Amino acid sequence: MEKLYEKIEKEGVLAKGKKELLAHLDRQILTAKQAIYAKCYDCLGYYADGKNDCAMPNCSLYPFMPYNPNRIKKTKELSDDQREALRQRSKFAFKRSGAVNSTGRGKMTKRAV
Repeated sequence: MEKLYEKIEKEGVLAKGKKELLAHLDRQILTAKQAIYAKCYDCLGYYADGKNDCAMPNCSLYPFMPYNPNRIKKTKELSDDQREALRQRSKFAFKRSGAVNSTGRGKMTKRAV
């Protein structure tokens, strides 16, 4: 395992997925996005041929592949109604948490700075 880590660190192309794969080999917990990038980096032989699209549409991770020109991005446009509903849910959750209520009275909680 250590030899693989050293090989990737020394010879692997600097591309999306390299630091994620090294973190995985270091036994760190990865997010789903980081795990996908790490797997793509590993699957494509550490991008030895360059940072290219793998062109494997049958792969379940292909829609999220970092160099796929049509990859799924997490940008979502909200309508005004959706934005207002989200605002109301957030306000309700904040009140239920026991933090300061809408009148300014109530229990204060410590905030992380």
